[in-house]
Amino acid sequence: MSGTADGREIVRQLDRAGVSVRTTVATSYGQEVFEDMGLGHLCVRAKLSGDGLPNFIEENGVDTVIDATHPYAANASRIAMEACKIKTIRYIRFQREGTPLPQSPLIHQVDDVDQAVETAGRLGKRILLTTGFKSAEDFSRLLKGGDGHEIIVRILPMPEHISRCIEMGISQKNIIAAQGPFSKEFNIVNIRDFDIHVVVTKDGGKEAKTQEKVDACLETQTPLVVIQRPILDYPFTCSSMEELRSTLDL
Repeated sequence: MSGTADGREIVRQLDRAGVSVRTTVATSYGQEVFEDMGLGHLCVRAKLSGDGLPNFIEENGVDTVIDATHPYAANASRIAMEACKIKTIRYIRFQREGTPLPQSPLIHQVDDVDQAVETAGRLGKRILLTTGFKSAEDFSRLLKGGDGHEIIVRILPMPEHISRCIEMGISQKNIIAAQGPFSKEFNIVNIRDFDIHVVVTKDGGKEAKTQEKVDACLETQTPLVVIQRPILDYPFTCSSMEELRSTLDL
């Protein structure tokens, strides 16, 4: 189960090792990435909820599920664990390492999106949202409060997502449609060019360059709201390709 840079690298390496592998992605963009890698024939675009994943496992003779979904895709991980339990097959969670956050009055750690909306709304009027499209609707509530908030979103360049953001009331001039991850310098440019008062992020780890966001905020003295990862009881986890290859006896 892919959708991350980790997942793409896992698929690449398993394919090179001669392992029979299929990968699932939830969006057309995810599918296009695998096609660009020359691995489109291994990719299935599907949101496998309900009986979908157990049926997929049965139909494809799957004996191991590697869950390399985003660290915040908790529901997808729950579905995967339950499907593996139903089909009595092995489940492996590939969990990228988190980012060690410094002790600073600029860093505000929160448990979920609702807390992030409240905290960011209190810290400033111009909010740079770097948590992706799915969080935009939650933060768009601030636009209806009449307090002068502006939401600047950084999202993938997907036309349907851009259209939805505009429908939510986010101004076109406040939509940064670009594919990350982004450098510290790019974050600093965004913060200064858009006169940002507070940045909101998730802890995507090294692959998502979370540290670069932290460093940019510290350098520009901009408050940063960090939504913590959901805590799930995974039956087995690994956090490196070496550990995964060893687990799979490759």
